[in-house]
Amino acid sequence: MENKHDSLAEGAGIGGLCADRSLLRRLSTALAKAELFAAGLLTFALFALLLTNVVSRFLGAPLLWADELAVFLMVMAAFLAASAAVSARQHIAVTLLADKLGPQGSAILALIVDLVLLAFLLLLVWMVWIWFDPLTLLAAGSAEAFSATSFNFIYQEPTVTLGIRKVWFWLIMPVFALCATFHCLSWIDVDLRSLKRNAT
Repeated sequence: MENKHDSLAEGAGIGGLCADRSLLRRLSTALAKAELFAAGLLTFALFALLLTNVVSRFLGAPLLWADELAVFLMVMAAFLAASAAVSARQHIAVTLLADKLGPQGSAILALIVDLVLLAFLLLLVWMVWIWFDPLTLLAAGSAEAFSATSFNFIYQEPTVTLGIRKVWFWLIMPVFALCATFHCLSWIDVDLRSLKRNAT
């Protein structure tokens, strides 16, 4: 097993030249760097928070909200890193089929994989849109009215110990869905360029 970038991209003959000429790939790479930077900051904050909580517990004054915040920070960092991994094609993949195909076959397989991923991500975007339902929220005028009419309490559900609403952490879902979709589209652009190049 190896990552999908090694198996499909290289097998399809997708070199740095093709990717560098693609505006979508350059934008995707820049976005991924920002995502990794944000994920790094969240991870640093997570470890600092856990260390602080260990010390505070030792001193007999534990931070009751630290564990809940740590979970949210970890989840947010994981989603940001997962989106950046789509840009770098670093998710785990089984490469038995890709290894047996030539450049053209590998290019076709890479496109198929990216199209399947795009379909999944677009489904996720649609589900997140339904979950957050921003148009109904705007029409309702307030979170309370939105919950009363839709029975969707996403904007009102509170955290247990932090004293804020969970929606501020749940916003990582639309961020992940949109960013990962953009990364996937950038790779589809590369796949199509590779197929065109191999066909000539």
